[in-house]
Amino acid sequence: MTTMSVTQALAEIKLMRSRMENALDGTTFIKLKKKRDLVDATRFGKEATGAFQSYIDLLKRYTALKSAVVHSNAITLVQIAAVQYTVAEAVERKRTLNFDKDLLSQLQTQYDKVQSEYNSHMVSEQARVERLLTTELSKDNKTNVEVINQLTETFLSQNRAEILDPLQLSERIAAIKKDIEDFETQVDWVLSESNGRTLIQIA
Repeated sequence: MTTMSVTQALAEIKLMRSRMENALDGTTFIKLKKKRDLVDATRFGKEATGAFQSYIDLLKRYTALKSAVVHSNAITLVQIAAVQYTVAEAVERKRTLNFDKDLLSQLQTQYDKVQSEYNSHMVSEQARVERLLTTELSKDNKTNVEVINQLTETFLSQNRAEILDPLQLSERIAAIKKDIEDFETQVDWVLSESNGRTLIQIA
């Protein structure tokens, strides 16, 4: 049994993966030998057996390291932006954070579009009211504030628009944006710190 930090294990896992890829690249485990071929069967047998065993040993070490890291990640707790995660949960959240960003983008786009439509509608209706007042009222009545207000109120109530916002999007957008920013700001150094101080046993 050897003891090492998760950081060391992750570095060795990367090294093992590279060595396994290189071990298979150009390695021959079986060969057709014709009568006239100058191939030493005994030597080839030793080389093939050695290469095979070397790969198996690398794979065994890789698997042991990976299993220890996975187990550690499943039980080691970290706190990111006042939320507690296992390391595995934090790694997965980091990997899938684009889902949160996609949602934020969709909410922001729809919110901005509806706000713009509402503002355009209000400007348009105000212009229509002014045209109506010009057309409907005589010069004498144009100074009658009560008549003007009544006509304006009646027209706008008949042509009113409202924003249906059951989710209170502006608040949700702000909350989701803050959650993403806080997580992204902290996740890397929190995980790095945790990996550096968390020790695991490798069989």
